[in-house]
Amino acid sequence: MPNDTTTNLVTGNTNIELNPNIERVILPTHLITAAPSHVPPPEQAGATVAAVASEMTLQTLSAADLRMLPAGTTATPTMATAAMGAQTAAAAATVWQSGKRITSQWTINQDRNSWIGVAGIGWQKLSRASDSGCVSLTMLAGNALITKASVSYRTESDGMVHEMYVF
Repeated sequence: MPNDTTTNLVTGNTNIELNPNIERVILPTHLITAAPSHVPPPEQAGATVAAVASEMTLQTLSAADLRMLPAGTTATPTMATAAMGAQTAAAAATVWQSGKRITSQWTINQDRNSWIGVAGIGWQKLSRASDSGCVSLTMLAGNALITKASVSYRTESDGMVHEMYVF
């Protein structure tokens, strides 16, 4: 029986009651079959942002992908290679991006290999400077993606995100 501390989660045609007193919820498998639909550019030894950006192609988004975009987004996002080229031009300096939204995230079970998709920018690799730093940036990006929070982040001449603030 639901009480005032129970939260209802509606997923498709399924209504799931979440009670904060329960530590774990087991979802039916049909609710957790979603798989990542975006693939970041391949990691290449010595590749520059400009070289990777020149190999990218625009991706057509499905209706399911469009529903995952932040509220208020009306245009289909694109892989903005022009913005990545602008970052390459400023390769000798630190570049801050402010007020951005993370629209996708890609991580694999490899050491320090995590990427974020940023609205209007494209894929950005998270810093490989340390394990704990990469994990922290991945967790911050995941939080920003789920909560649709505004993000400010810093890239260096290597084209990777080294610092991130989530608002």
